[in-house]
Amino acid sequence: MKLMTRLVSVVPVLGLVLFVQGCAGMSDQQSTGMSPQQMISSHDHPRQANYYADQARELREKAKQWELTAEFYEKHPEPDTKADTAQHAAHCRAIAQSYSKAADEADALATEHRTMRPHGMVQ
Repeated sequence: MKLMTRLVSVVPVLGLVLFVQGCAGMSDQQSTGMSPQQMISSHDHPRQANYYADQARELREKAKQWELTAEFYEKHPEPDTKADTAQHAAHCRAIAQSYSKAADEADALATEHRTMRPHGMVQ
């Protein structure tokens, strides 16, 4: 019975997280008009910078959703499962931190590409 109660409370939260992540995700080609391979082969650094900036925004949104999930676990603990609630919240926060770190790396790549000159161009 406890398992069923737990599933009833967790499943809607996970469904919401997956739904939001699915809505936030766009294909790379839709957001830039080119695939990442095409951008690399064309040496289109401004478009690559925009691609990485878009990726950073999406990753930060995912981090925010996982943080909200952690808060949900903390605000809606199950009776007799305090340790599990804390573990679930910590796990969600670890995922959020991973997404935040990836977003920082994408921002760094965007900044790097903004400073690059087109291939073969000399100043």
